[in-house]
Amino acid sequence: MPLVGRRAFQLVTALNVVLLSLIVVSGGAVRLTGSGLGCPTWPQCGDGSFTPHSEYALHGVIEFGNRVVGLVVGVVVLITPLMALGLRGGRRRDLTRLSFGLWIGYLGQAVLGGITVLTKLHPATVAAHFLLSMVLLWNAVALDRRARQGAGPATPAVAPPLRWLARLLVLTSAAVLVLGTVVTGTGPHSGDATHVARFGFDIATVAQLHADGAMLLTGLVAAMVFAVRVSAAPPAARRGSLVLLAVIIAQAAIGFAQYFLGIPSGLVALHMTGATVLWVVALGLWLAMATRPAIEGDTPLAQPTPITRPAATTSSTPVAQHLTAAQPVPAAQSAPAAQPVPAAQSARRRPRKSKDETTGRPAGQRV
Repeated sequence: MPLVGRRAFQLVTALNVVLLSLIVVSGGAVRLTGSGLGCPTWPQCGDGSFTPHSEYALHGVIEFGNRVVGLVVGVVVLITPLMALGLRGGRRRDLTRLSFGLWIGYLGQAVLGGITVLTKLHPATVAAHFLLSMVLLWNAVALDRRARQGAGPATPAVAPPLRWLARLLVLTSAAVLVLGTVVTGTGPHSGDATHVARFGFDIATVAQLHADGAMLLTGLVAAMVFAVRVSAAPPAARRGSLVLLAVIIAQAAIGFAQYFLGIPSGLVALHMTGATVLWVVALGLWLAMATRPAIEGDTPLAQPTPITRPAATTSSTPVAQHLTAAQPVPAAQSAPAAQPVPAAQSARRRPRKSKDETTGRPAGQRV
């Protein structure tokens, strides 16, 4: 396999984050439009066909489109570990493991997606499908960050209390996501209009639990914004905290609006998209609390021959020049001062008259 440049690999790792986020949004569109069983069989979309039949109409097209997005994700996920194995400058074990983690997670998603269809969109399997996507995003965000760092152990960039706050923030975000799947599995959007399977919880109770978790998360994010400002936190952590605060405020506004407006599908789609963005930003903020060695550039195919120059006789470093200027020159080594020349010696040093080149006599002498 030809060697893969570091920049090309970084582009693919970033593409993994984008596509894995996109498939969460497209999966939400399938659910909210009631197209979860638009293709009633899996992996085919109907008996003997991998494309939707005309009788499945729009729902089949939406479900089939989601599967196409999943296929594109699969291609990118498949080439990621292959590129990690052929990195120019040497293979890295951490990048290889994270790349194959994406591969394994995608295969698990494909199997779980088939189980979700076979169980007629049971809310438990739908929730597991969504949460596994969040785990895959975790893997993708970590891989993308490690691909932009050098090999070596992580060094804490902030004090231990701030690192623990970042961990607590991620754990709370995960809990809010889980509660969100419970609310969705209890609410009116089952994913299919004819096969309705819901959790037997009270929607007001689970929605209140979800709101309580969101308020706790908002307080943690506000504390993080303040903490990174008063401490020597990296610039990436400061930017990430502000972005996370903006996302959590928007999520809270959408969540309350969809509850009081009867959970319209459009707002639910926005809320699911915001949850995905929130998760990615929270993970990036947590990972920014530690640093690693700087990444080395790609090894060029041919190294230019260096031009050798003779060494200077005197040191040209600023320190050496300063020391040389500061040391006084001894009197014995200093140049002698100009002395007056005696008159006798001055007479001896009169300029000689030029001679004629033909006669050898002084110029102007008569013969």
